[in-house]
Amino acid sequence: MTVAVKKFEDYSLVDNKVASQWDVLVNNQEISNTVRPIIASSWKRCLSTNIEPLRKTANEPISQIHLEENLEKNHFLLQVSLPYIKNLFEHFNDSISLVMLADAKGMTLHGEATSKTWKKVEKINFIPGTDWSETTVGTNAIGTAIIDNEPAQVFANEHFCQGWHHLICSAAPIRDPLTNQILGVIDLTGEKNLVHAHDLILVINQAKKIENEIRLHAQEQNSILFEQILNFVQTPVVVFDKEGFVRKRNKIGLNIFNVKDSLKRLVGEQIFNHLINNSISEYAICYHHGKRWKVHLHAYKLGQEFLGGFALFEEDKIIQTQSIEKSTSKSALNFNSNRYTFNSIVTNHPEMLNLIEKAKKAATMEQDLLITGESGVGKEVLVQAIHAASDRADQPFVPLNCGALPQDLLASELFGHKPGAFTGANPRGKKGKFVYANNGTLFLDEIGELPLDAQAYLLRVLEERQVIPLGGNEPISINVRIIAATNKDLEQEVKEGRFRQDLFYRINVLHLNIPPLRKRREDIELLVNHFLFQKVNDMHVSVNPYALEVLKNYQWPGNIRQLNHILDQALLNDNDNEICVSDLPKVIFKDDQEKNSKPSGKRMLTKHILQSTLNHTEYNIAQTARLLQVSRTTIYNKIMEYGIKKKF
Repeated sequence: MTVAVKKFEDYSLVDNKVASQWDVLVNNQEISNTVRPIIASSWKRCLSTNIEPLRKTANEPISQIHLEENLEKNHFLLQVSLPYIKNLFEHFNDSISLVMLADAKGMTLHGEATSKTWKKVEKINFIPGTDWSETTVGTNAIGTAIIDNEPAQVFANEHFCQGWHHLICSAAPIRDPLTNQILGVIDLTGEKNLVHAHDLILVINQAKKIENEIRLHAQEQNSILFEQILNFVQTPVVVFDKEGFVRKRNKIGLNIFNVKDSLKRLVGEQIFNHLINNSISEYAICYHHGKRWKVHLHAYKLGQEFLGGFALFEEDKIIQTQSIEKSTSKSALNFNSNRYTFNSIVTNHPEMLNLIEKAKKAATMEQDLLITGESGVGKEVLVQAIHAASDRADQPFVPLNCGALPQDLLASELFGHKPGAFTGANPRGKKGKFVYANNGTLFLDEIGELPLDAQAYLLRVLEERQVIPLGGNEPISINVRIIAATNKDLEQEVKEGRFRQDLFYRINVLHLNIPPLRKRREDIELLVNHFLFQKVNDMHVSVNPYALEVLKNYQWPGNIRQLNHILDQALLNDNDNEICVSDLPKVIFKDDQEKNSKPSGKRMLTKHILQSTLNHTEYNIAQTARLLQVSRTTIYNKIMEYGIKKKF
């Protein structure tokens, strides 16, 4: 922290010196090495952003409505700061000085000045509701203090723009005591000939008093939150700011998290946004530092303003050793086995979390259930989780893939048969899946593949809760809950005569639909980390950001199952424990190109296709041109047209 004029006797000397420095800046586009470092850095930024040094006034103030909205948004800051602003103004109310409060972006909120002073500063629009960020009006105490995150004093011609050369400004940031992020700025502005060396110190002291006041409010308002932290001190804890970046860590978290790690990226943007807008706390899962974590997020607010919060990490000791998608035939070997619970479902997506809550409720009910969703979304995982949470959890879970059995064997598999019931039948007879599932759950996967004659028999069994084995006469009473699943539109199948309407109504008592992976892209990174943790958790394999971007942008027609298999191939291709774009299978890029091709057969070179292919080839122009079947000139032209910048 430095002041422009250390002794009042130096005023004329310093005034002439900075005037000369500014002349060199404007005439030669050069910055003298005698310019104070804080000013020199600011001037460089102003030159790089083409700010007009001859500017005479700031932008026009925002509308009264928008100003009132901003005042409401910063209500807490105003409430705490106003007494200290008034107190500072009392020191200078007999001079042409003004005390101004601005928000964290440099937008002025409230000022204290005499009517004579207001008339003077109105000419340059230094009034509430105007933008005094450095990127807008050049070097000035408010804007420069925000960018440098430290107190600043700007004297006379040190201001980049000519319009405020007659002023001296001293400003200090007001920080949140917990996250250390800037909440606003307090500024003292006056005519340059009234400069005093102690002005900046006074401003800093007032800022510190405001911060102390904020600390007291925070402790009172967030006392429950602080108590929760004390209860979890044996687990990693991080403090994050309103952008989701880690600001502080406790001792346990020091070796796990770095300052500026993105918590928003770890838990997913939707979970984070929900914490900002709708809740005091949220729960999520994530994978980080080679471990799976349960994350308890708690919002930190001052007044109504969200400033960040705390995240408490609890290591999830439940390690899933199976992949999220396996064939149902293996699970059928042991009808009492149940591999998945609701903890097995990897998601932070609000729609999926809502679905899980509905599924938990469905688990307490006895009605038959239909689960729909595209192939590979994880229907069996959800079905097993429902069974495991139900009162039938200790009873058999019997899966049957209706599309995997020959039509002539399907009836005997479902209903069983008596000895000699048909040619090739087991001479000792066989129990059907309904009997095996008695008192438990029968999972009919791909029920849309059932032939019509089997549908008729199934309907009768569901209505009567009795089954007659093939070749038999005596009905067997059963107590079975049916959960059916399909990737087909059964209503459309009914219209086209391939599925019985009465059976559809019978199984569609309760209905859950699992969204495809492309509609919950926030889960892709979480699932990638989950699968890598399962496959190579001892090797700490990671996916670089560019490969992850490609995975997030892919349409995933095969959903979670396909993602799992894509990662298998990527691991096979990987040589350095970091999966990059070139390790990903070419099918990802081929599918995108085919999807975006024109009907004429000529590929439409969209920005997405070009960016994905450039990522895939690591910006090898010749290879990109070959893959896209265009000339290198076309690639260069499109890169310029789309404004694509190299990311490697």
